[in-house]
Amino acid sequence: MRIKDHYKTLGISPAATLQDIKKAYRKLAFQYHPDQNPDNAFAEANFKEIQEAYSILSHVGKRRQYDEERWLMGMGNKAREQQAITPQWILAECRKLVHHMSAIDTYRMSHRSLRDYISLLLSDAHIGVLKNHNDTLADQAIIQEILTATHHMQYDYMLDVCERLIQIAPDQPTRDNIAGELEKHRKRAGFDKYFAFFILISAILLALFMYFYGRKR
Repeated sequence: MRIKDHYKTLGISPAATLQDIKKAYRKLAFQYHPDQNPDNAFAEANFKEIQEAYSILSHVGKRRQYDEERWLMGMGNKAREQQAITPQWILAECRKLVHHMSAIDTYRMSHRSLRDYISLLLSDAHIGVLKNHNDTLADQAIIQEILTATHHMQYDYMLDVCERLIQIAPDQPTRDNIAGELEKHRKRAGFDKYFAFFILISAILLALFMYFYGRKR
């Protein structure tokens, strides 16, 4: 899975300020604007890419989410190319993920990107490596780190993660622990669903009360 490199599109660094982003956008937008390049399909395509990049990088919330996705996907790709895959390497990457998750706003995180990154860490090939090494302590540590990293993950995405964790669980107590964590996510999802419904009904009732109260006055 790949994501577009919007920083590369605008020719700026990931550390660029908002002023840098605006300056780069204005320069490129003028260069590739359709009015400056009539009937030029290449310029038109570039102009659309520039607009998309700017719309994301100039928005604080969208940029934060994009940076998170970029970090998750980029770190996985880079690490696989440079490191030999061993249980200790996978465990080290899991610990980096936990550290990353502790530093971000988990209520605004991309659950899909987190799920996809864990799927990279626990790909079929990596699971094969873990099974071949048969390192029980490493397997248990990896499972615990991933469960920690996914503490706030939505239930639907957690299902996919737990399916992979079960494949490397070394014993029944560990499998029971995974199942227990999944059940916690299921219950929380149910609570969130009914809580949202309760808030909606409360808002409707309040609106009706204010409406009829206003008519009586």
